[in-house]
Order: sequence, then structure tokens, then C-alpha cells
Amino acid sequence: MEIYCPECEWAPPSSAQWTCECGHSWHTFDTQGQCPECGTVWRETQCHECHAWSPHHDWYHDLPPVDVDAITESNEGAPTE
Repeated sequence: MEIYCPECEWAPPSSAQWTCECGHSWHTFDTQGQCPECGTVWRETQCHECHAWSPHHDWYHDLPPVDVDAITESNEGAPTE
């Protein structure tokens, strides 16, 4: 899978770390943008090279386009356990 910044095309090495608001650091692309510590899903990811913020799903360049807002809206009325 090709993962790189949609602005500058920087490809994050496996050693790259992002830090969540909860203070946990991890490689965000190992979990598709979800913090493994607190469960926060980061819809945008900041590039370490150009510092631009982009939608997380835009970093995956060999996947079909995803309408995150439509998915979120369709799940709002879903039953919870």
C-alpha cells in the first residue's frame, strides 16, 4: 500500500511517530489514524515534512475515494450495544 503526504509526497518511515491529545505516541498508519491508547480517531494527519494537515484517508493513494461524512452520517442512527 502506498502511503504518502498528499501535499508534498513525503512517505512516513515505520519509525515515524504521531502524538495524540492523550499523550500517547504511535505510528498513525498502523491503526488507520486511531489512537490505540484512548480510541480517538484522527480524521486529519499532519505531515512531518511540510507540516500540512490533510484528511487521513487522503494519505492512502491506492484505495478508492472514501466519503467520511457519508459514513459518519449513516452510522449516527445505528443501534449500539
